[in-house]
Amino acid sequence: MAKAITLFTTSTLMIGILAWIARGVYDHHFMMEGAFHVVSHSAKAQEVLLKFPSGKTKAFNLKPGASTDFRLMETGEGSIAVSLNGKPRATVGYVTTMNGIVVLVIGDKTTSFSQIFPALKPYPLAQTTRR
Repeated sequence: MAKAITLFTTSTLMIGILAWIARGVYDHHFMMEGAFHVVSHSAKAQEVLLKFPSGKTKAFNLKPGASTDFRLMETGEGSIAVSLNGKPRATVGYVTTMNGIVVLVIGDKTTSFSQIFPALKPYPLAQTTRR
């Protein structure tokens, strides 16, 4: 009896660990974990530098109306510091160790931050009729 309980406990623990690892792989590949989409809503080209709480940085040039995509894991936890043309612009948003799709919109005067979680399927809007 003790052997059966030990076997059951060990196998349950192993199945739990494998399920946890499988979920991490699924999140990484199918939920676009760590995907960043940066869009320019500015009238002129900008040199953009993003500094993440972990100390990692991402630098790129962004033309007017253009966008760029990249993936970055291990962002740390906190806000993203945005610098344009070598000058600090703002600290925006809040990233964690696991992020959905992060969208940054860089305008002439402001920078906007939003996150999209693809696993959360929105409900369709209610249909209305005119009388």
